[in-house]
Amino acid sequence: MNSKRILLIASALLVIVAGTFHLLPIPAQAATTISLNPQKGATGSRAAITGDGFIGKLATIYWDDKKLIQNVPVSKAGQIDFAFDIPSSTKGDHSVKVTDDSNWANINATTVFSIVPSIALEPPWGKSTNTVTVFGYGFASGETGIKTTWDSKQLSKAPATADKNGSWNSQFDVPYVAKGEYTVGAEGDSTGADEVADIVFTVAPFCKATPLSGPVGTKVTISGVGFRAGEDGVTFTWDGPIIDTNFIAKPNGTFSWPITVPPSVKGRHIIGIYGSSFTPKGIVPDIEFEVIPSIRLTPSDMINSRDLTVDGDGFNANESVAISYDKSNTGVSATTDTMGSFSAVFQVPISPIKEHQVTATGSKGAIAQANYTSISIAPAAPQLLFPGPGAKIQTSNSVFDAISNVFKYIGGAFDTGSSPIQKTNDVTLTAMNWEVKADQSALKYTLQISKTQDFSNILFTKNGIQSSSYNLAQSNLPTAGVYYWRVNAANDTGGVSPWSNSWSFEVIPASGLIITIAVTIILLIIAIVIFGIIALVNRRKYGG
Repeated sequence: MNSKRILLIASALLVIVAGTFHLLPIPAQAATTISLNPQKGATGSRAAITGDGFIGKLATIYWDDKKLIQNVPVSKAGQIDFAFDIPSSTKGDHSVKVTDDSNWANINATTVFSIVPSIALEPPWGKSTNTVTVFGYGFASGETGIKTTWDSKQLSKAPATADKNGSWNSQFDVPYVAKGEYTVGAEGDSTGADEVADIVFTVAPFCKATPLSGPVGTKVTISGVGFRAGEDGVTFTWDGPIIDTNFIAKPNGTFSWPITVPPSVKGRHIIGIYGSSFTPKGIVPDIEFEVIPSIRLTPSDMINSRDLTVDGDGFNANESVAISYDKSNTGVSATTDTMGSFSAVFQVPISPIKEHQVTATGSKGAIAQANYTSISIAPAAPQLLFPGPGAKIQTSNSVFDAISNVFKYIGGAFDTGSSPIQKTNDVTLTAMNWEVKADQSALKYTLQISKTQDFSNILFTKNGIQSSSYNLAQSNLPTAGVYYWRVNAANDTGGVSPWSNSWSFEVIPASGLIITIAVTIILLIIAIVIFGIIALVNRRKYGG
């Protein structure tokens, strides 16, 4: 085979392969995107970058087109999730770009991060006349006239100049001021004071409390700086007496420790802090804490008891306190002890409402409130006694009942004010009885009668029955048939029992024998009346 023929065959193969690749579908590439959280911050702050649509295995993060971080992992789904520290840069917007190692020109994405000016202090606390270094970041490139302020007043040191990245540093001596917290700020020729967040410098030794007010029992965190490294014997006092002691400061002379507000009267109290001989009494400024009145509510643990105990703290000493419930006076009062504490018990009024407010009002101006949620203990489900299951109830149980019903019907027929059926059915059909195996006092019952066992067709409901029995009238069930009945119970605190089991009973007419005897007696009575009337007429007619 000559070279010309080989060349022709190779060309044909290339055409076939190229055509094949041309026919294969090319998968659509999702758009490559990135986002930053947050999108604004200071030099040294941390930002999280998330991205999607990458196809390589590793990515590179660029800051203003300069490599910042390499070998950022890309997931199989083409996503990145990475946190990094913001580099030293001038204030304003900066470009953040991410590319991967796929070498595809369109696999990259860009977003913007905005730098805000900031300052830092080293150390963040110290004593008067100590030297402190201020570090500034994120100012304008080469910015001049940068001044440091102390509580918004300019310090006397010469102004500083920022480098090309907007960073600078300066020093100042802590003014001779009282121990406490002060603000340090900065401003320059291109950066206003309102652009730079002030930071706190603490003139030590100093302590602060969080919170500064609350009721007795409040957990108060005491934070201290400027103590000796590892100083032991740190002690906390409340209005003079010690409430905690022998705490040890950290190696840098700081600490944070919780104390509990002891029983105290309403108003201002003094928290004192001191250490060993290195930080004796009188060196650390005292802290003021405001005690506010409070009450605690404790329901009785006795079943069905409505007793509610009110314990109060933080009231005035020897103060008379009145207790109200939902703004109504309960008639219960108490007198506080010398520490402003009291205890009282009252019975919660019966109410279907669950959420209530208890108020304790002192005669010297102290007042406290607490919410109370009433708890209802549901009674047990009633147990049915009669009728049932399967009981048969006759509309007339005796000859006398049958005769009585007939005469009531006849009498009703002549009463134009009501229907004869209503008059007839006023008689009691049966007495229905049940029981609750517990204290039945103050219980009220609901009776239901249905034509269906699932009570989907309820014919009769009676609420508020105050005893464990009910006389069912014939007017309640005017027709014969099979019925189902059930009962539930409710107490005076709103607790409702489950429904009882359901029983069936059948209403049937009087037996044939009773009806026959009743009709015979009625006919005899009618005959006697008729014969009596005839005899009386004949006597008058014939003068006998």
